[in-house]
Amino acid sequence: MRKFWVAIVAIALAGCGGSNATVSAQADAGTDSKADGYASPKDTSPAEAANPSGAPYPIVLAHGMGGFGTLKGLPITYFNGIKDDLATIGETQVFVTLVSPYDTSENRALQLAKQIDQILSQTGKQKVNLIGHSQGSLDARVLASPDGLGYGDRLASVTLVAGPNHGSRIADVVLNILPATPTLESDLVNALVQLLERAVYEVHTDPQLNAQINELSEHYMETVFNPKYVDDPRVPYFSYAGRTDDLDGLPDCLSGLYPDDSTKLDDGQAIIKPMADYLQDGMHKPNDGLVTVQSARWGTFMQCVPADHMSEVGQINLSGPNPKSGFDHLQFWRTVVARLRERGY
Repeated sequence: MRKFWVAIVAIALAGCGGSNATVSAQADAGTDSKADGYASPKDTSPAEAANPSGAPYPIVLAHGMGGFGTLKGLPITYFNGIKDDLATIGETQVFVTLVSPYDTSENRALQLAKQIDQILSQTGKQKVNLIGHSQGSLDARVLASPDGLGYGDRLASVTLVAGPNHGSRIADVVLNILPATPTLESDLVNALVQLLERAVYEVHTDPQLNAQINELSEHYMETVFNPKYVDDPRVPYFSYAGRTDDLDGLPDCLSGLYPDDSTKLDDGQAIIKPMADYLQDGMHKPNDGLVTVQSARWGTFMQCVPADHMSEVGQINLSGPNPKSGFDHLQFWRTVVARLRERGY
């Protein structure tokens, strides 16, 4: 499994052209569907707005660290099958953005802003619903913040899925901010660089990658990023978290706006396992293999889901419900969008 993941990420990075951001739209409509297991929306298809520039606003997806568009010769995208699936329930304006896979959220947000402007011009809408996965959540926060790019007037909502809003201890260990045994540090570094298809020495020698990992550390997020990039009070912020490694999510998942079935457990993919074990911190701390539930919580905390960090977006090329946890990433993303529509966005 690990060798396959490394191979497809290598192909992805060769073909994504990180500095050349692109936008794609979904334009096919289909039948309505329910988001069973996560919500019971009355109707996931958006009604036509009386004001063509108003709600329902387009959905914009922002990828995480190491993200890619499509893989040459393989039917795989970062948001695996999500855009196509949303089209079948009548979501005709879903856009996937593409920014540099290895860079800081400040630089990635600048690229994202240009694509948001393009989407607004193309659709004639006043705002978009921005949904970020992993580091895409931090990009979205920089974009929205009055002390960032100040795009709050163009955002109907910001949704953060498994965002490291309070940092990831994996980054702290990799950067030697937190003490660790040589064996533990080696295991975590190797797991991370294989996930990202980067050489070990690049973690400390590549300036963009080093700056990116530094920004994802708990130390940086709590002492620099969060104090600086405050939320825009005009924008509603929602968040979701994943849990894996056979953890039930208790007690961290109890206070979500929507209940989490703690009997549904996810064992996680092999490449995630070393990091998930470490993040448990000897106390069964719920996490998705890269981000703890506590770190993912921001704004209105919506729900935990039984999925690892990759499975949340359907990687590696997942389809259908997980036979153990029952988690289906397509149903989950339908639910995320349906809840925005129910709130009038």
